[in-house]
Amino acid sequence: MEKEKNSGTFPVGKIKASLIAAAILFVVGGVIMKHQAFFSVRLASVAAYFGSYDTATGFLGGIDINHEPQYYNEGLYCIAKNMYQRGDYTLAAEKFTELADYSDSSDMACRARQKLAEEMISSGDYKQASAILSEIMYFEGSRELYCECQYKYAVKQIAEGEWFLGAQILWSIKEYKDARQIAEKAVYDNTGSDNAEETLGSGKPISPELLSEYLKLSELREQLQDGSIAVGFYHTVGLKRNGRVIACGRNESGQCDTSSWKNVVQVAAGGYHTVGLLSDGTVVACGDNQYGQCNVSDWKDVVQIKTTDYNTIALLKDGTVVTCGFNKLSQASGWTGIDRIFTGSYAVCGINKSWELFYTHPSCQMEGDLIDGDMSISYAIGLTVSGDLVYSSETPCKWQKAASVYAGGETVGIIDQHFKPSIYQRREAKYFDLPEGKAVSISLGGTHFAVLYDDGSVYCTGLNDDGQCDTSGWKLN
Repeated sequence: MEKEKNSGTFPVGKIKASLIAAAILFVVGGVIMKHQAFFSVRLASVAAYFGSYDTATGFLGGIDINHEPQYYNEGLYCIAKNMYQRGDYTLAAEKFTELADYSDSSDMACRARQKLAEEMISSGDYKQASAILSEIMYFEGSRELYCECQYKYAVKQIAEGEWFLGAQILWSIKEYKDARQIAEKAVYDNTGSDNAEETLGSGKPISPELLSEYLKLSELREQLQDGSIAVGFYHTVGLKRNGRVIACGRNESGQCDTSSWKNVVQVAAGGYHTVGLLSDGTVVACGDNQYGQCNVSDWKDVVQIKTTDYNTIALLKDGTVVTCGFNKLSQASGWTGIDRIFTGSYAVCGINKSWELFYTHPSCQMEGDLIDGDMSISYAIGLTVSGDLVYSSETPCKWQKAASVYAGGETVGIIDQHFKPSIYQRREAKYFDLPEGKAVSISLGGTHFAVLYDDGSVYCTGLNDDGQCDTSGWKLN
């Protein structure tokens, strides 16, 4: 009976406890709601400390940036600081940059970039480190670190045979360590001259900004495969990764008889002949030899080959140029110190290590510090050290920057710095529709052209009477 009596008693004590608990939760909840931004910052900081950056950023999502920007900035700063302390310098730099003028964020963004550059220098990635440091040259310690980066990069270039570029870089920082002495030795060892000022002073001065642009462009151009595709009047040639050469189109002169070639590293196509550079520096040729354009059997130490319609031209390891064919192009045979060549229908151009242009025909003349170019019958396009485009005559082309340039017939083309190809027909004033994909080379002819993509496929279009555009089944990988 006692149990029944107790079970019917009103539970005043329990209700009081529940009410007190509810009141406490209400108060705590109110405090949390009132200070939600504060707690979000604390939680974001803890998550970032353990490397959970997405979670940390998520905690900041509930903060009203317009009404409580101080809390949002504080939280983002905590995340960035933890990224920096954990060695995630790329992410830290991005976050600090986003914060702009909050606290010491601008300085911290620079410090994060410095740390990132130091890591790259230690791993030998001098190009990327240089690019990063050139953007924060104003910040304390960056110029000295930049000089160290360039010093190591230049010494590496000299050791790998690129002595002129290495010496030029050292000359631009000649007051740093023993940069001057190393540059002078490089000049003496390679030219016999003890006047480095005269040798290097004749080249264009390299500012940190210009050098940074040049290194970025050079890194992009290393991904190109120029010399792997070539078009003649009525034939197309492709170089496979295994060093074999395939061809299609008209073969009346034997210009497509390349199936026996091995160890080829570059190809070029004239009007009715084909040329291949072998890995040992010798050259092979097939096709029309009416003017002696295939007389290349005694050439050696070749590093680059090009053709005109009825000529073959080679750049030798010592920086000189040799030619054979209808027009001997004797002017080019007298050039020295050449680093790269390009050709048109009846002319050849050379660029030396100081980015100066040499040419056999005035229609090739272009202004600027050039590292590459190409030309058609009477029109040239050039690529400067900073990736800008120059032309031998006025053009309606809308391009401003590129990674590589091409010309042939009435067409000019580029591969831009995102590896997108673009080709312009000057006579009809139109751009061609090209397949999407990463382009790595283009060859332009008078009646057809070809684009090589990084998957090894070749897009070829134009006149196809002799099957010169039948490349749909090609895979050059």
